[in-house]
Amino acid sequence: MIYRREIDGLRAAAVIPVILFHAGFSVFSGGFIGVDVFFVISGFLITSIILEEMGNGTFSLAAFYERRARRLLPALFLVVLCCLPFAWLCVMPEEFRAFSDSLIATSLSGANFLFWFKSDYFAPEAGEVPLLHIWSLAVEEQYYMFFPLLVLFMWKRKPNWLFAILVAIACASLAYSEWASRVFPSANFYFLPSRAWEFLAGSICSLVQLKGQRRGNDPLSLLGFGMIAVSIFYFDETSAIPSTLALVPVVGAMLVLLYARQGTWVAALLSTPAFTMVGQISYSAYLWHQPLFAFARIRSIDPPSLAVMGALACLSLVLAYVSWRFVEQPFRRGERRLLPSTRSLVASVSLVLAALIAFGIYGHDTRGIPWRLPAPIKEFMADNDWSKTCLLEGASGWDAMPIEECVFNGSHAQTYAILGDSLASSLTPALAKRLDGLNIGLQQITHSFCAPVADVSMVPHQARDCGAFNAAAIDYLVKSKVKTVFLAASWKIFFEQPRYLFKGEEVATSDVGQRLRDAFDKTVGALTSAGIRVVIVYPHPRGDTEIAAKVAKLMHKGTPAPTITIAQDEFLEQSSLSYAYLDDPKDRHVLRVDPARIFCGREAGRCDLARDGKTFIFDKVHFTPAGAEAVADEILAALRRDDMVDGNGVAALSSD
Repeated sequence: MIYRREIDGLRAAAVIPVILFHAGFSVFSGGFIGVDVFFVISGFLITSIILEEMGNGTFSLAAFYERRARRLLPALFLVVLCCLPFAWLCVMPEEFRAFSDSLIATSLSGANFLFWFKSDYFAPEAGEVPLLHIWSLAVEEQYYMFFPLLVLFMWKRKPNWLFAILVAIACASLAYSEWASRVFPSANFYFLPSRAWEFLAGSICSLVQLKGQRRGNDPLSLLGFGMIAVSIFYFDETSAIPSTLALVPVVGAMLVLLYARQGTWVAALLSTPAFTMVGQISYSAYLWHQPLFAFARIRSIDPPSLAVMGALACLSLVLAYVSWRFVEQPFRRGERRLLPSTRSLVASVSLVLAALIAFGIYGHDTRGIPWRLPAPIKEFMADNDWSKTCLLEGASGWDAMPIEECVFNGSHAQTYAILGDSLASSLTPALAKRLDGLNIGLQQITHSFCAPVADVSMVPHQARDCGAFNAAAIDYLVKSKVKTVFLAASWKIFFEQPRYLFKGEEVATSDVGQRLRDAFDKTVGALTSAGIRVVIVYPHPRGDTEIAAKVAKLMHKGTPAPTITIAQDEFLEQSSLSYAYLDDPKDRHVLRVDPARIFCGREAGRCDLARDGKTFIFDKVHFTPAGAEAVADEILAALRRDDMVDGNGVAALSSD
């Protein structure tokens, strides 16, 4: 295949926006579409190589996969191995367990499945996931598993049909991505069926080029380059990618591949030494940038400045050159390459993969290898971890209520219940302990991602069963002898979702305001109409980084009793939407407990997340035991005031 410098330049134009987007430079709000451009380039080059070798009669599947392994794996293994000591030293147990999971998924070419299940690509916390970007490499590897087989099959049987078949599959994939972007947006982002058309767009360019050498065309190549630029600067995280909207950067990349020939303005730009050099090291640059950014965010007490992130972006290019020069090239060059025989390559790759998988399994099974941390830090993190006891996940475990093992102090004559998501789970032990002192039991009815709102769930996969869970829970409670129910959840997260499922129908945020109010009113009304007193636990101050980890870092650096606060105005602004929804039910059986009364005001205009080494929030959301105890005390105070007003507990406590 004839080398085209402008294709390396196009790689540079794709990788730099991705790096700067992940660094947090808002002007590159659509920088993530660089991955889509990479997919087009990959489809073009792979198809061109396969067709050229098939035309020469030299194509071999074994040789093809060996070349892919030599191209992708050495630099990937280097970066992953370099991540290990930083993760070992800097990452707290729960995050280290997640990192261990990513090692396994990366080794099995399934990182896209893991991150679909675990991580929202655009969530703030995704910036602290060192191997998040490997999802795209997994998609590419999965594409390589199937595409050569398809081409080989068609070439031997109906070579003249190949173009039509690829166009048909691409159209089907594009149509699927448009549908899935509305129904399953997270899976749509991460999975090959939604991305295949982007690779095939490059393959189609290769076939078009094969039928007749294209001449350079300034208007078309400029149009293509402009379409990519528009995508980079005008798309953002709300853009439905991939979908028909992704035709903008994908068709742009196709036009550049077909018409940016030497002699055109775009080719002249992309063929400059700066572009071609960055293009040559683009794969390594892509591998290095996310771990650098993630560990900087993990290690920093506060979010790193743009200046720091810019410096790390430059460092990623330096490391990329080193790994390209001393790792990528030695494994790929002709007779003098490292591990020259296929057998030695397979043995070495197998050994590294086995070691990474084994280490990942160990990290997962030990819940993040907590013993690697200094003893005081290890004890601090263990003492402040939030309770996951009786926190259900998936579609099982709640067929029969009450769940026997989730009834605390059940020997008491009177029993209350707490209904909600993982935040409610973190509150339960302290609340159960306080109620036990009043001879009251507590039933825990909690499910991950399930805010206690009837008929509504968030879109992510983990929340898909919330509608059925909440319906079962509410149906049980209204028929039970429980007369007080606490509703607690990560309200800010729930009420700020981009999309919701209402009885299985996915609806965008712009259309849900009144429907959410009605659903929450219905939930509260169903309980109060059964004579149940409802206690709504309002939002609490939350951090932009993991609070217990931040306190641990400060302690590790010599600050014995750190205090971490946020501005009260910032907290009120964060929570205003949640307050508006939670204030809506007007039933007299409703009490409102506002944690802001506990955590805000000790320092003028500030809200405590940790005070004098006492940590109230574990990560960004969940209560530590100390935080849960403080909220439980406030709940009991509210109950006592209510009982003083009316012995039957029928009174309202304002959140004012």
